[in-house]
Amino acid sequence: MQEEEESYLRIIKDSNRKLVILELLSNFFNHKDLVGVLVRTKIIHTLFQNNRILDINKLELFHIQFTNSLIDLFQKIKKSKEQQYLLITDEIYINDDIVSKLKVEIGETKFAKQMQLHAQNMSKKIEELYQLFVSDTDSFFNWNDIVAFSQNIQAEYYREITIEQYEKLSQFNKSVYENAHAKFEKKLLGRLNILNFKIKFLCGLVCNNETIEIYEFRDSNDKFVFVSNEKSFYFWNEEVTLGVDISKNGSAKESILRDLKTKNAELKKELSTIKTTLPETVLEVLKEYHEKISSVDFLDELQNVDEQTNILKTMLNININ
Repeated sequence: MQEEEESYLRIIKDSNRKLVILELLSNFFNHKDLVGVLVRTKIIHTLFQNNRILDINKLELFHIQFTNSLIDLFQKIKKSKEQQYLLITDEIYINDDIVSKLKVEIGETKFAKQMQLHAQNMSKKIEELYQLFVSDTDSFFNWNDIVAFSQNIQAEYYREITIEQYEKLSQFNKSVYENAHAKFEKKLLGRLNILNFKIKFLCGLVCNNETIEIYEFRDSNDKFVFVSNEKSFYFWNEEVTLGVDISKNGSAKESILRDLKTKNAELKKELSTIKTTLPETVLEVLKEYHEKISSVDFLDELQNVDEQTNILKTMLNININ
């Protein structure tokens, strides 16, 4: 009798431990069939715990043939899921850190304000050049501040164009004013003078480190081109330069920032479903397992079938390899 009591207590204790593990797995995966298995296993456990006339060895046999295999399967899956979860959360953390740093860097550059000041500076330069052409003098003039500014920001902001596009933009055969410092399409210089040199920066383009800047008159939609290496100015010809994107420049960092935010949104979505997403084969096994231990016949078998009967014939074969 003492030996039977010890066996009973041992099997019930071991069964309780398996229930705890099943509950942890059920909470982790949050899948309805796994929750159903937990509930059904608790019912079977309680059935044997409260009915001492039943053969307690059949509860142990039930766990050996069913519960242990299920626990092994889902513990392996859980370990794999936790590794995936950790990798994704690490990637999200790294991306968030880069996004924070990029926001600070972009905020510090204040590109729109810089372009406004650049346009004002270019306006003054053009007016100086106009006076030189009018007076036909060779006074001191340099492009250093204009060129230095463009070189400093071109990698970050200016849009890449092809060699063919650059050649189309930099070549023109209009009547020009020309001196040692610059070359101007005559009609353009006259128009700039009439409109008091009021211009705004539209965008910057770059090809093999050579820059072209597109400007627009403040009081009209007319545009003109500044070819930096040739210091030449002429009206923008949309027909000749068809296909060249002259929309406002955006920061390369802003593009990276947007991509990282999109990536993190996708990762967080994946993270929210990673625990509940299971392979089709596992879902099929789990459903079949749940249905099997939920059947009335199964409970009858646990209670009535002689221990010597080949119980393996009624067991669900769970392949965890």
